[in-house]
Amino acid sequence: MVRVAALALLVVSSLARDAASTPLARQRVVLADPDPELRHAMEQALEPWHLEVVIEASAPADATIAQQRADAATARFVVWRDGEQLVVYDRELGSTERRISRSRTLDPPAAAAAALTIKTMMRLPPPPAVPLVAERTAQPAPAVDEPGVEVRVQAGVATRFAHGDGTAVSARFGGAAELRPWAVSEWRLGVAGDGGTSTSVSRASFKGTWNDWAVLGVASWTYARGAWAVEPHAGVGVRHSTLDGTEMNTPRSESATVAMLRGGVWVRWRLARWTLGVALEADTSFGTPTYSKTGTPAEIFQVPGAAAELGAVIAVDL
Repeated sequence: MVRVAALALLVVSSLARDAASTPLARQRVVLADPDPELRHAMEQALEPWHLEVVIEASAPADATIAQQRADAATARFVVWRDGEQLVVYDRELGSTERRISRSRTLDPPAAAAAALTIKTMMRLPPPPAVPLVAERTAQPAPAVDEPGVEVRVQAGVATRFAHGDGTAVSARFGGAAELRPWAVSEWRLGVAGDGGTSTSVSRASFKGTWNDWAVLGVASWTYARGAWAVEPHAGVGVRHSTLDGTEMNTPRSESATVAMLRGGVWVRWRLARWTLGVALEADTSFGTPTYSKTGTPAEIFQVPGAAAELGAVIAVDL
């Protein structure tokens, strides 16, 4: 009898160890997204609940596949991104919830914002209390930066083809500063400006140069796929032009400020916080003047009303 009791006790102990070593379904979350920043942010956000984050490379096609993965991994939640949406599947409730997010690779602030959104969607109970002894001995948890306003500073150089009474080719140098005021949105708002080299003018007894500069308010939207991003953008502002020279050895200077519209696209490649890319833009100006020789209808110069630019840009997100 003693041997039988000892054997029974050994079997019960072994089963207890196996049960203790197998994570409960409530202690696991399947993250079907390979983004390392999102995994790191989720592990930090869910650490008080002692939830294990299990990584899978591909997102499930629907809730049925998500349930199968939750069953296979003995997990309560399955998390993935569907386009620009965060999706959380709850195995216990059999429900799926979605929130707006980003589709491209996340930087640390955006990943922290996504992890906080995921935690909210899970509707977890308050985390278990930490024992007093553990509170005294545990190291402080690393601080997680709350997502905030992102600032983008950009510089660029381009070749411009301006059309007035002819086609003028010049080099342009510009810059922009944009804010992304909402962490889960791909919209940016800001200001941009540019100037460039002068164009020679020699006609109807006038010899001189023409140049211009512009200041605009701009808005852009980002579509990202991996490290690549396409950003259509548009702006409205003012353009100031100056014509300087001499007409029959008499100094002459003309200037005008007109309204303008700009539209275009930036194509970028991301390297950490830096992006490199190309820009294609088109400008339209309204009410551009035409200058004539004094006292005659002979035309000297027509300020271009349309232009196209092709160039390169570099930017950093702060």
